[in-house]
Amino acid sequence: MDAVGIGAGMRIGEAGAGEGYLTFHLARRVGDRGVVYANEISEGDLETIRDRARREDVNNIVTVLGEVEDPLFPERDLDMVIMVYVLHHLDRPIEFLQNIEGYVKPGAPVVIIEKNHSTDRSHPPQFMTGRQILETIEESGYELEKTETFLPRDTIYIYRVRH
Repeated sequence: MDAVGIGAGMRIGEAGAGEGYLTFHLARRVGDRGVVYANEISEGDLETIRDRARREDVNNIVTVLGEVEDPLFPERDLDMVIMVYVLHHLDRPIEFLQNIEGYVKPGAPVVIIEKNHSTDRSHPPQFMTGRQILETIEESGYELEKTETFLPRDTIYIYRVRH
């Protein structure tokens, strides 16, 4: 979270939150003055997040039922959108990424974390190669700001929307 600049008071959209593994870490980091919009297309996953938030008395997570091409975040000035192991699952990644542009503040980062794969072929179960990730995101209209490779199994791609 330090490497991508997540801090107290931020408003973060988490695209493809799943059952909330990262969601709760983000919620702790942004604190009471921040909010995490946990997006999923699975109502069951969102219910899992809501149940855990109630049990743990976490009040800064808002669940958002999205669509295949649009996360449907409820606000248009997010400080960041983050996606962990999501890009390779998207049926229409370019359209999804293009729609994310409308939810972030000008200059706000879009952070994509995916498995490290350096070969030219996708790997089971369906992860993309680094080159496929870069090409997909570039085609979506984003500009790569930097990559972080300090994690043993993952690469962090930090993008900004081209203006």
